[in-house]
Amino acid sequence: VIGSLPAHLSPHMFGGFKCPVCSKFVPSDEMDLHLVMCLTKPRITYNEDVLSKDAGECAICLEELQQGDTIARLPCLCIYHKGCIDEWFEVNRSCPEHPSD
Repeated sequence: VIGSLPAHLSPHMFGGFKCPVCSKFVPSDEMDLHLVMCLTKPRITYNEDVLSKDAGECAICLEELQQGDTIARLPCLCIYHKGCIDEWFEVNRSCPEHPSD
């Protein structure tokens, strides 16, 4: 049976599966519930902008947010490099600094 599973559902060494939506490893007995939650949880949208002045550090890459950088401003008002948050959202659906929002 295991050999017939699609590659993205290969069992983890602890008897779980890698979620095809968020890439997290989930115990086998929680997979159905996890998939429903993962597929129905809304994605966060953001406003894209060009930074008009230096604004500290991007909490994802730890590089400085500098004037002229393309940034993403989330509803919680956190800002990140657009490329950083786009990569973050490929595996997470929350703000890196406010995961419960």
